[in-house]
Amino acid sequence: MKKILLSLTASSSLLVAAERPNILFVFADDMGYGDLGCYGSTQVNTPNLDSLAKGGMKFTAAYAPGCVCAPSRAGLLTGRYQNRFGFEHNLSVPAHVKPEAVGIPLDEILMSDRLKKLGYHTGAIGKWHVGEHLPEHHPNARGFDYFYGMLGGGHSYFPTAKNSKILRNKEKVTEFKSAYLTDSFTDEAIGFMKPDGDKPWFLYLSYNSPHTPMQAKEEDLAKYPGIKEKRRQIYCAMQDSMDQNIGRMLEHLKTTKQFENTLIVFFNDNGGSVGASSALNAPLNGMKGMLLEGGIRVPMIMHWPGKIKADSVFEKPVIGLDFTPTFVGVAGGEVVEEMIGKGKKSRKRIRDGVDLMPYIQGEKTGSPHDALYWRIALRGSAIRQGDWKLIQTPHNPTMLFNLKEDISEQNNLALKMPEKVKQMTTDYHIWAESLEKNPMWISNVFWSKYNRGLYDKKYQLTQP
Repeated sequence: MKKILLSLTASSSLLVAAERPNILFVFADDMGYGDLGCYGSTQVNTPNLDSLAKGGMKFTAAYAPGCVCAPSRAGLLTGRYQNRFGFEHNLSVPAHVKPEAVGIPLDEILMSDRLKKLGYHTGAIGKWHVGEHLPEHHPNARGFDYFYGMLGGGHSYFPTAKNSKILRNKEKVTEFKSAYLTDSFTDEAIGFMKPDGDKPWFLYLSYNSPHTPMQAKEEDLAKYPGIKEKRRQIYCAMQDSMDQNIGRMLEHLKTTKQFENTLIVFFNDNGGSVGASSALNAPLNGMKGMLLEGGIRVPMIMHWPGKIKADSVFEKPVIGLDFTPTFVGVAGGEVVEEMIGKGKKSRKRIRDGVDLMPYIQGEKTGSPHDALYWRIALRGSAIRQGDWKLIQTPHNPTMLFNLKEDISEQNNLALKMPEKVKQMTTDYHIWAESLEKNPMWISNVFWSKYNRGLYDKKYQLTQP
């Protein structure tokens, strides 16, 4: 392992000798909670992710910062609730909003900015989806030395010169080594992950799989002949392909002798999209776009030989906001509440994420968070405190669940426990009043209407 002297924070003169790993963050898109073998799938073949879980730590109460793609990514990349800076909905450009304002605000510091400052070689591969209208929103301008992917939220899985929206840094890509996009992203990831003397690397590998469009390779489809629903068959094949590609990367890290000194994290941006892709969130109720567990609880795996105990499970609630302080911590730094602005307009940038390593390694006990919060304006809000979860939406009665006893959220206790509802509602509003901005834009009104019926539907709660 490499050792260097690092300044812990901009406000601290302390120096520390830090052992710094490479960091590989693998991000899935719209994947179902129940669609990994290690999370109980009886259909999808995921041996490589299962082996990562066996060799590391599986998290059973990990949450996405948001219930849809872009806000969740904005929270994860900053380590702050995306609601604090007005990034509450998927990206849209209504008439009253300047296109250049649609993205993570430029005064927000991304995990890539922090790791680059600490001496990491930084790369982003795959789906960006947090700003594309202003050059300053480009990944190369947000702390990433290298970018290969699309700035928007989706792409054909069979890229051609004609349909390509793929960029290498700022140049359009028209030739592809691999015909399938998941393979192509992995090709680039392997090319990026090279031993580099005294400089470790950080790779944000943001697959768009298994997000729509539903497209898979024939050889992967052939593995699932028993699945009669075509969309579900394609979904399983896409999941299988992603797992194969993760296996390719693991083999590369072992061959290049980087595996032992690489922190690997697997995460998902929000719950599985049952309607669009036939994802399965069982045993969780609900789906992407909702604040039931199926919309926000996601698979999470962390693997780091010798640093994270093999075949272990972390049951306390964590959230995607935690990755920024966790990654900065293993890099030898610390995220503090920096002052932003000047003079009388200056204010603290509230830190929401928590460094998970002391909890993972047993130095701290208890839960990293007293409470977790979610809001997507006009569609709902939620708070989790301990085992209790409160959900409020414009179209449904208040919902209160005890997740320890009712992980599938089938028994609404709100009418039986009005004082608990009152207390949690008050605590939620105290958090909401701490936010620095209102939503900068609202997604198309169609999605609010669409959301109206989601909570009344029945969702599959068991594996097939």
